[in-house]
Amino acid sequence: MTLVEPEVAPEPAARDVDPALIAAEIGNDGVLKRKSKVRAFTPLPGVPEGTPGKVVLVNGWDLWIRYHVMFDNGVNLGSVNREHLVPAKQYDEMVEKRRQALESGAFDEPEADEAAAEGGGGEALGGEAPVVNGVSIPPHLIERSAAARKRLTGA
Repeated sequence: MTLVEPEVAPEPAARDVDPALIAAEIGNDGVLKRKSKVRAFTPLPGVPEGTPGKVVLVNGWDLWIRYHVMFDNGVNLGSVNREHLVPAKQYDEMVEKRRQALESGAFDEPEADEAAAEGGGGEALGGEAPVVNGVSIPPHLIERSAAARKRLTGA
């Protein structure tokens, strides 16, 4: 087994999009079986994208399944999530689907409206709701906290 120091992943070809979102968009899902031939769909520590490998262990249950993979470059990785792997025979097809999905703008972030950009948002609750870290706190919770403080301090 080869021990590998974590390395910085190379710059993504387009922009940084969560691999789980890409996998769901292009249909790269499903459970892999033990002894399945796979390729790395994203760069992993010590494993460049596209490196062939073989699943040696499938671990987990229901929606939380992880794989232990022996890659052809001598690196063994455990607890690899499905979105980082693709069946070897489908690698070229999935890379093309990923490229098309990124170019289509499927992962473009919507522009924030002015109220959200300025930290507003309390207007929807009567204009008096304070906003903390971009989340509006309802006035009844503020009143409840004030009453509890008064009750506990005896003031």
